[in-house]
Amino acid sequence: MTSGSAAPQRIALLYGGPSSEHDVSVKSAVSAGKALRAAGFDVHPVYVDREGRWHLRPPTADINLSAPAPASECVSFDQALGILKALDPVCCFLGFHGTFGEDGRVQAALELSGLRYTGSGPLASGLAMDKVMARRIYRSVGLPVAPAIELDSAALQAAGGAASAAERIVASVGVPCVGKVAAGGSSVGVEIVRQREDLEATLLRLSAMWPTVLVERFIAGTELTCGVLRLNGEEVALPPVEIAPKPGRFFDYEVKYDPSLVEEICPARISPEATTELQRLAVAAHHALGCRGVSRTDAILDADGAIWLLETNTLPGLTPASLLPKAAAGAGMAYSDLMLHILAGSGVEVHAPSP
Repeated sequence: MTSGSAAPQRIALLYGGPSSEHDVSVKSAVSAGKALRAAGFDVHPVYVDREGRWHLRPPTADINLSAPAPASECVSFDQALGILKALDPVCCFLGFHGTFGEDGRVQAALELSGLRYTGSGPLASGLAMDKVMARRIYRSVGLPVAPAIELDSAALQAAGGAASAAERIVASVGVPCVGKVAAGGSSVGVEIVRQREDLEATLLRLSAMWPTVLVERFIAGTELTCGVLRLNGEEVALPPVEIAPKPGRFFDYEVKYDPSLVEEICPARISPEATTELQRLAVAAHHALGCRGVSRTDAILDADGAIWLLETNTLPGLTPASLLPKAAAGAGMAYSDLMLHILAGSGVEVHAPSP
């Protein structure tokens, strides 16, 4: 239920966008929108197509209808902001994922327009989206990260650049290792390199995708994730989720959204001590990056019992297959209550039952 106003509170639901996670964003928005409407909110879909054009639809529109409208019905970002301001929603619920909408640019524009939105602010969003910067923040406050090397993509693309970098990686990080583009979500632009002879080709592929490539030491162990939610005025860690891909797979984009390829177990099958430590680290990462309302931090628990942080997601997926809703369910929280808590984390007054 919403708070005590006579008329339903108006929510603008923003989703889509020209990123590799467009389809996931639409699925998140469909689930979130249904829950918000069922809770009594007046939900206005705001869809951004793959070309970056904005489509503001009536509150009765089917959120799943994400096909682009005729060009005459599209508006620019500047026009969309003006329409949103006139709409005067109590909050913009952000269903974006990836480099469009999760990296702080949309948040900055909404903030300058005086529009409230869910999730973290521009700075925290940008820092968390950039894996290189997030690692630097983690390290600055003593949070554990695997040994790694940062590489300039232009240098990698130059003659002999990938070969030279490969030698440095072998000497300082070792093989197997994990190559990542600095910014990306849903494991897009992440590759595990298990053989030295595959390293140069991987570096060339990744450097063609983003200006900076990060190569980390491969840590074998149990992959985990831990959500953080603002409840009753403080950040609370949800039960960790264990991610167990089928043999021979890792948690890449395909596995992430195909339930037949992965088992996601909540609560994770780890010791109480490891659970408590992961939850502490997830909250510490949330605070270190300056996150607001909600986040989800991924980590690896190695064979010696050490936990290594991988990254923090400031707009976690909200599809039925997504990890944050599974963690919330593990805490006894209904999906609709999770949506209300995310709204409350942005400052919207809602009647959100305790988990």
